[in-house]
Amino acid sequence: MRILLVITILVITSFSAYANNTPNGAQQRVAMVISGYGNTNKALSYDQEELAQSYLVLTRNGFEVDIVTPTGGAVVVKNNKDHLPYIQEFKSTTPILTQLANTLSASDAAKKQYDGLFIVGGDGAMFDLPTHPGLQQFISQFVHQQKPIAAVCHGPAALVNIKLADGSYFVKNKRVNSFTKIEDYAFKKENVELYPFIVQTELENKGALFESNKAMLPYVAIDNNLITAQNPMSVAKAADALVLKMGHAPSERALFKDEATFDLLSKAYSEGNYLIDVALAKNPNGYDLNYLAVYGYYAFQIAETPEQKKVELAMMQQIKKHVVMLHPQYQLALIAANLELGFKDQANTEYSWLKANLPDLEMPKSLLEKLSA
Repeated sequence: MRILLVITILVITSFSAYANNTPNGAQQRVAMVISGYGNTNKALSYDQEELAQSYLVLTRNGFEVDIVTPTGGAVVVKNNKDHLPYIQEFKSTTPILTQLANTLSASDAAKKQYDGLFIVGGDGAMFDLPTHPGLQQFISQFVHQQKPIAAVCHGPAALVNIKLADGSYFVKNKRVNSFTKIEDYAFKKENVELYPFIVQTELENKGALFESNKAMLPYVAIDNNLITAQNPMSVAKAADALVLKMGHAPSERALFKDEATFDLLSKAYSEGNYLIDVALAKNPNGYDLNYLAVYGYYAFQIAETPEQKKVELAMMQQIKKHVVMLHPQYQLALIAANLELGFKDQANTEYSWLKANLPDLEMPKSLLEKLSA
């Protein structure tokens, strides 16, 4: 019995050592690849929220993180979301600002040993990550060594040209995910015409088995050591998945506020819209009402069939009670949506509500004409 106990302890100790360290006893290290393209065009660079959330998840789990760009050196530092608590934590409690001032080049990073790779998205990822020879060679090292790779949002663009030893594309016949074609044309109109390709389309052209959630909702696809995530709302989940692939049980964490908001929406579609009311009643400060309003508006706009639009109209109505006083224009969008679907009585009911509760909000002439027609 005592011998069995000793063996059990040794097994547990060995697994723990593997989970927290590389075989030589060093702390495990992750290479985080971001675009350096923003140095040429600031609007086309890495996504700061994606970098911050994934970086925090990895470092909180005990990993060392290096920041890698194709050519190395300083990259732009964004400050448009500095009011967010996790961005403040990211910038003030980690060495990220120093790292962004002197990123590793792909050629220098290739000389180091890493246990995992995380490719951050953002518009810039479409331009330099898929074509830079040094970066492509760096990524190929992880592929050939069968080490775990995570790529999020537009980050999977870096994988479309990677090939295996037999000449076939790495993504061929793999279940993958990325920012979707629908999301690109809905939310990246100012940049999408500049893209060299649409990432979903190119993945499919290279033989990938593409899968996704509804636009803006979280989704992570995993195929052996490849982890791909759909959008910024999926990034922290992909980081958790990478932690698991490298031998750790991911530590418990509170969801980031935007992550929690879209998690709630995704759950509401499958279990009932009432969950939004329940969640906000329990934890009114745990969700981002601005994102909730944006979702309610855009989900209806990009729905393609009358049946889909009816589903999104019901979601708009559910969201309304929580956001309309913050965003009065939401009520106009709700009236317009009802008119578009031919629900004139409901549109008039919403108009009566507007006059009673938002008397200073001017009703567009075009909507008034449709209501009185």
